[in-house]
Amino acid sequence: MIDPTEIETRFANEDGISALDSIFTEPDDEALEKIDRIKRILGDLPPREADFIDLYYFRHLKQTDIASIFNVSQPTVCYRLQRATARIQFILELPDICRDKLVDDLRKFLSDPLDVDIMALMFDTTCQSEVAKRLGVSQGLVRHRFIRSIKRMSNNTRMMDYATLFTTISENLNILREVQRNPQASPVMYTVD
Repeated sequence: MIDPTEIETRFANEDGISALDSIFTEPDDEALEKIDRIKRILGDLPPREADFIDLYYFRHLKQTDIASIFNVSQPTVCYRLQRATARIQFILELPDICRDKLVDDLRKFLSDPLDVDIMALMFDTTCQSEVAKRLGVSQGLVRHRFIRSIKRMSNNTRMMDYATLFTTISENLNILREVQRNPQASPVMYTVD
């Protein structure tokens, strides 16, 4: 079994012997618990990322084989594995918050059920495109509503912990970058905050 903190080292050593120690040793209870948590997280990742992680780390296919299956290049597989691995590691580092309590607190604070759904799904997936797809809305709407909700939470002491949590998620994803018109520039020029 592969320790999630060492997951990235396998990218550079795909056919090397660096993973052999995991073949000959039985994982301890903590490692098994992490593996179970990662498997649960896979259900919330974008499907392609989850498939790549499953095939590479749990079914031990080579990147070139995965590339063949999905009709993409091996560098594409490597890039998506790196992105998915980073997302999983980030989710593992998030504070352990009961999702039901999160949703309940969000419902008490946010008046629009769509905002509650966006925030809860952003907590689950940390992926605005996946949230947009699941809700059948645009990524722009997800980003706008997500940022707006964080700003509202930041102005309420009762919601400050959630504001911090969602700000951490947004910073990890660079989601707070909003394109805004530069008033001194011509109409086609934009700045990124």
